[in-house]
Amino acid sequence: MNYTLCFLIKGSDVLMLFREKNPNRGKWNGVGGKIEPSETPEEGCRREVLEETGLHVGSLLFRGMIALNGVECIYVFISDDFTGELIHSDEGALDWKSVNWILESTDVVENIPLFINEVLDRYSEPKVYDCSYGENGEMNHFQSKPCSKLLRF
Repeated sequence: MNYTLCFLIKGSDVLMLFREKNPNRGKWNGVGGKIEPSETPEEGCRREVLEETGLHVGSLLFRGMIALNGVECIYVFISDDFTGELIHSDEGALDWKSVNWILESTDVVENIPLFINEVLDRYSEPKVYDCSYGENGEMNHFQSKPCSKLLRF
């Protein structure tokens, strides 16, 4: 199954979602979700952002991929090109957070502080963020590596 994760940027803040559902229930995360079989990663990202936030995304910038235990793939995007008003989401509360808050909070999904600065740097090359988790859900390995041309879509 493939997923999307999008970080919307407004000034120096990033839109974060306090997840009410698993996975990552009770943690702040970007917005996104499953890519439907008929969708490209960009289409899935736009749909998920609209469903979870009420915002219509214009341009998206591909920033890399998160590999979870070498199986699941999450396409990571950023955008500062969106319109609309935030809505209440069944997924959880939405709030604009500073990057420093994201880096320092213990309430953020644990892998995000490891890559958020690289993802938000629109001029750096996209990367693969390889995260491995143990049986109890604890992250036991994180590696950042270049995103080869073969992994681009």
